[in-house]
Formats: sequence, structure tokens, C-alpha cells
Amino acid sequence: MLRLKFDFNSIIELVNTFKTEQKCIAYLEKQRWNGNIISPYDSTSKVYKCKNNLYKCKNTRKLFNVRTGTLFENILQNGL
Repeated sequence: MLRLKFDFNSIIELVNTFKTEQKCIAYLEKQRWNGNIISPYDSTSKVYKCKNNLYKCKNTRKLFNVRTGTLFENILQNGL
């Protein structure tokens, strides 16, 4: 299970840290994978980077992103 450690003392500090969705995605990718992207569908599979912050699992051919399999999974991009 992914455990994130946040060092924010206020909501304003959080919002100022993640001014763009891309900054938030980069932070989550570092926390979740730290440069070693693993498919949530097959941990042994090779992973290809696609556009729009998507990845593709070679073995299952499924697309995923950093939110797949987390509580953030159903949050729409540019939706909040």
C-alpha cells in the first residue's frame, strides 16, 4: 500500500506547493515509484511511457497512471 508523507502545516501551504496538476503528478510519481515505474496490473511487466501522464503495461496492454489503484483513481483531471 502506498503511504504518502506530507509535510504541510496548512491547506494554503499545500495549495502553494502544488500550483499545477503536473507538479502534483510529479510528486505522486516520485512518492509511488521513485523512478522505477511498476504496472499495477502485472508487477513483472515492462512499462512504456505514453503521453498525457499515462503508462502502458506490456503484458496486459492496459493503460494506467499514478492514480490507478489509489484513492485518487476516480478524481478527474482538471476537475478539482
